[in-house]
Amino acid sequence: MSEVLRRVLLVALVFAGCRAPPDPSVLRVGYFPSLTHAPALTGVTSGRFARALAPSRLETRVFTAGPEAVTALLSGAVDVVYVGATPALSGYLRTRGRGLRVVSGAASGGASLVGMAERLGDADRLRGRRLASPQLGNSQDLALRRHLQARGLASTEYGGDVSITPMAPSSVLLQLRRGGVDGAWLPEPWATRAVLEVGAVRLLDERDAWPGRAFPGTVVAVRAPYLAAARGTVLRFLRAHTEEVARLRREPEAGRREVGEALAQLQHRPLPDAVLREAWARVDFTTDPMPSALAVLARTGQGLALLPEGSVEGIVEVVGP
Repeated sequence: MSEVLRRVLLVALVFAGCRAPPDPSVLRVGYFPSLTHAPALTGVTSGRFARALAPSRLETRVFTAGPEAVTALLSGAVDVVYVGATPALSGYLRTRGRGLRVVSGAASGGASLVGMAERLGDADRLRGRRLASPQLGNSQDLALRRHLQARGLASTEYGGDVSITPMAPSSVLLQLRRGGVDGAWLPEPWATRAVLEVGAVRLLDERDAWPGRAFPGTVVAVRAPYLAAARGTVLRFLRAHTEEVARLRREPEAGRREVGEALAQLQHRPLPDAVLREAWARVDFTTDPMPSALAVLARTGQGLALLPEGSVEGIVEVVGP
């Protein structure tokens, strides 16, 4: 199949999904086994989301990468996703604003550039190095390319001399250990796992690259047709989401334990307490979607040809009674 035909079919799928009739009696929520998705992890596993949504029924789906999650949202496979800012921006721009809305923030921070000290040294010594990101076009991938651009560097596909390979975070840990890659931009808890389990060093906490150390690490996006048809259901969900964020801020110790238990269920193995504690300290929970930071990310992504051209004005929508 040609690339042109593949893109045509993808667009057709997206717009077919956007036209799929929403069912207000069911809310399908997608999220990741990631610390920045903690409000979803605790809300789902505790049953609080399900109780708050009644009489509507909650269904859930776990993803591992943002572009995959947004494709599912736009195709109508899910109605709400917790997702990184960059895939949300991509979905909005690719559908010219018709596909989704960002209705809340979930977390700020929660990502870092890590690398093997003997091969990198610091966050500025990246020329000629082999780096990894979880997926082409996801939030950590854009953060890495933004970091390179600010230092006059570029990836090999843009004529530069820094190799960037998309790979699953679990594979990144293996490749760091074996010498297959020198460093990676990873979300939590993977960045901390690289430090504590593989012996990597944290070269840059992504919060330090932003004014006020705040950026939209994870946002909550809703399929636009579902929001239009089932606003009441979305509002009940957002109230429950807001309470989860407040609980995580108010009771961090209890929240960390709940998240650890949820991750253990999803991944069939518990995170070591040292990893969970260190990673937890790198995440700030918030309902602020940070529209000004979204606009900065959109311009950066467009400048790197990772995001389509267009305006992101209107991507954030306040959902009220």
